Order: sequence, then C-alpha cells, then structure tokens
Amino acid sequence: MDVTEITARLYAIGAAILDKTGETPWIGPKLAIADGKCCIGLYRDYGDGNDYIIGTATSVTVNGALDHADRIIAALPDLENAKLHRHMARVADCIDAAHSDGIADEYVTPLRLTVKAMSDNLLAGPVAS
Repeated sequence: MDVTEITARLYAIGAAILDKTGETPWIGPKLAIADGKCCIGLYRDYGDGNDYIIGTATSVTVNGALDHADRIIAALPDLENAKLHRHMARVADCIDAAHSDGIADEYVTPLRLTVKAMSDNLLAGPVAS
C-alpha cells in the first residue's frame, strides 16, 4: 500500500465519520506509527464538548489500523438513531434538573412517560411469528 492509497483511505474514513455523525471531524484522520504499532485517532466535531473522541484504531500493520477504523465507524449508530439518542439524553437531563429543582411530579410525569415510550420503541425486540 503506497502513500496515495493510504491517503485515499484516510479521506474515506473522514467521509464515513461525517456520514455517521453528521459532523466534520475536528481533527481529520491521520496515521501515526510509533512504538511498534499504527494508530489512527477518530474524532467528531469539537462543538459538543468533551465527547468529540470516537476512538483510536490500532494495529501492527497499516492495513490493520485502517480496517480497525472502518469497524469502529461501522459500529456507530446511524445518524437518525444518534439524533434520537441525543434528544432522549436532553429530555432525561431536563427530568433530572426538574427533580433537583423540586418541580412537582405533575409537571414532570409527562416527560417521564414520553421517555419510557421512546425507550420501549427503541428496545422492542423482534415479534415472534
């Protein structure tokens, strides 16, 4: 594998991160070789705080590290599911804040029911036929 092929794979990894997260990587994928292994840091946009690190792909070979990066990205939820999970986390944070602030249950219960319904739909198993 030559430098042109490695570069093309790294650009493809950056494009795959954009496809999965909807965010341009804060730091583009780069191949580093040190201490007997190849590493590729995988990042999303820095805008959301400390969760910009997706992971680090490693291997003793360049191809192995590139393939590991592909597997890490493939394991990410698709963009629509990621948006739904972020929304549910915001609603859950709102419920926690309301509880901490002593807001009456009658105002918070509808949110709890919404989160439960959304979770039940996300976690529903296959229907037996």
